[in-house]
Amino acid sequence: MKKIDDKLKKSLKIIFKKRDIKKIHNLKIGSFKEWDSLSHFNFLLQIEKDFKIRFNTNDFSTLITIKDISKKIKQKIGK
Repeated sequence: MKKIDDKLKKSLKIIFKKRDIKKIHNLKIGSFKEWDSLSHFNFLLQIEKDFKIRFNTNDFSTLITIKDISKKIKQKIGK
């Protein structure tokens, strides 16, 4: 789980240019002004790249919180 959290933090930093992210599980779309629908889409694409997974079309509209995204990643990688 820590490895997933670390990779998610990295993805957040890449897309949103945030350096001071500590706790991530309460974050969701809109948590910072830069996190709009387009940047959320880019964030999910970055996660696909970082974790070498693919989200389906429905996932892009339902994965709103980091907690949901983390849960889906675990399902996809089988942990």
